[in-house]
Amino acid sequence: MGKTVLIYKVNATDMEKLDETLEALKTVKKGEFRDAKRIPLAFGAEVIKAAFTVPEKDDKAVEELTKEINALPLVEDAEMQEMTLL
Repeated sequence: MGKTVLIYKVNATDMEKLDETLEALKTVKKGEFRDAKRIPLAFGAEVIKAAFTVPEKDDKAVEELTKEINALPLVEDAEMQEMTLL
């Protein structure tokens, strides 16, 4: 069974706690954490681009992962930007 890679743009509730937000993303259970990077926007603001893998055949995996990421206390919102097969 293959895997699907999902790339999320994650906005933190507090720009001062981006490192803590990155660590919180690693605790997600609905998908396998792969990688995350801090991406500068403007005027010192940054977002996090995070990659996760989920089983390819699981139709609910994307929805469940998105809900779990958005439920993290340090995450203001998360939006899936890319999806590809691994």
